[in-house]
Amino acid sequence: MDRTPPADRPAPRSAAIADRRGLTTAGAAVAMIAFGAAGGAYDVLTGPGLRTVFAVFFVLGCALAAVAVHREHLRAVVVMPPLVYAALALTASAVEGWGGSGSFLQGQLLELANAIVLGAPVLVLGFLTTLVLALLRGVARR
Repeated sequence: MDRTPPADRPAPRSAAIADRRGLTTAGAAVAMIAFGAAGGAYDVLTGPGLRTVFAVFFVLGCALAAVAVHREHLRAVVVMPPLVYAALALTASAVEGWGGSGSFLQGQLLELANAIVLGAPVLVLGFLTTLVLALLRGVARR
């Protein structure tokens, strides 16, 4: 049994976002979120909603995550784009503020539905980019 105080123990390997082999699942999520947030921040600060800069950065973040993640984590990365997209869309709408009538939650749900419907091409492109790159890496391994 390890009697080392918690502060003196090294962090578990799963806490790392990257190592010499590439990104972990957490690192891939951070890459997707960071790229998407950078593009989203630019779009929100320069006009209404998520637009072209967000779309480009989101897809680049998805591609980077799929290329740099450990091979054994490829399946996890494929399901991340819709989740990251939803989180970024909700964050962008919260930053812009809800100007309509009704509750904040109701406004967030309407904004999320709007972002998913109007941003479906970006969401699908990010997902397909991740899927294709993950499949290519999986086939190349064999």
